[in-house]
Amino acid sequence: MTKLDFSAINKSSAKSFNAQKNMIKKIGKGQTVLCTTCKQPLQLTVSSNHESGLSCSKGCTNIALEVEL
Repeated sequence: MTKLDFSAINKSSAKSFNAQKNMIKKIGKGQTVLCTTCKQPLQLTVSSNHESGLSCSKGCTNIALEVEL
């Protein structure tokens, strides 16, 4: 039986998660963070109907957030 190696995928996922977490922290502190694709400022949207997240005006960055109210 062949053993699969997921270490590269796990490392890439962890790196992406940490980058998004740091981006959310910066925006939460009031700092301006630009979209890596279009260079527009990211906006934080918090809503009680489960539509919270980060996005740019063009929509190339869209990170959904789970918010407990």
